[in-house]
Amino acid sequence: MTARTLAIVLAATVCAGPVRAEESARQILDRRKALDDTTHHWIDRHEKLTLRISGRGSERVRELELYDRREPGDEQKTILFFLAPAEVKGTAFLAYTHKGRPADQWLYLPELQRVRQITARTRSESFVGTDLTYHDLDLLQEMTSWSEDDAASRLRGEEAVDGVASHVIELTPRREDIGYKRIVLWLGTDDLVPRRLELYEDGAEPKKRITQGDVRSIGKIPVAHHLVVESPGAGTRTVIETADVQFDPGLEVDLFTQRYLERGGR
Repeated sequence: MTARTLAIVLAATVCAGPVRAEESARQILDRRKALDDTTHHWIDRHEKLTLRISGRGSERVRELELYDRREPGDEQKTILFFLAPAEVKGTAFLAYTHKGRPADQWLYLPELQRVRQITARTRSESFVGTDLTYHDLDLLQEMTSWSEDDAASRLRGEEAVDGVASHVIELTPRREDIGYKRIVLWLGTDDLVPRRLELYEDGAEPKKRITQGDVRSIGKIPVAHHLVVESPGAGTRTVIETADVQFDPGLEVDLFTQRYLERGGR
């Protein structure tokens, strides 16, 4: 290389500026949180869900309506109503998700005509026969606001999930109430939408595996319309289809109360 060529290469390097260092897992997670707080921000949400619960050669279908409302300080309120079939119609669930501590949760059972509070003892029970427990529902809502104090993060590299390039991030919970020993998260590199989540207790096989797909934008907000929850050890799965998603429809605040819970629908 001549002195003139070397000078040109050096000048080009200076003009290009410093090479961007590889992001850490925490930087990627913080970037996703910043998107949720700005471009992808919403106050309230309404959507319809169809659940298909299968295992041991049978399948049950449930139709639900779900309402969410975000509150200051990464708090969230959720209420959902079962619409069909007839044997579960009127069943309703209410949750107040908190940052850094377990949610307050209630279930209304129309056949008993009473509200049952979900306690620490019953949080590990299945949510109306699905592959998700009441604890899982809380964890999935709250983990978007976790910091390194909640769970240490490590970037394992990149992998494709159903053809979508994704960051692979391993989380090691530091809070006992999180329950799982290890969590592995696949975030799409372009949109930072979770594509897969694996929840581990002990052993090499995950206790739960959650896969999201059919991501479509509602306005500026990407939404996964197809979700599969699998319990590999039990051989069961729950498929959740999402439809009619509406952001910021202006839901009334008192919708998220036990009074509405007992009505079995809005």
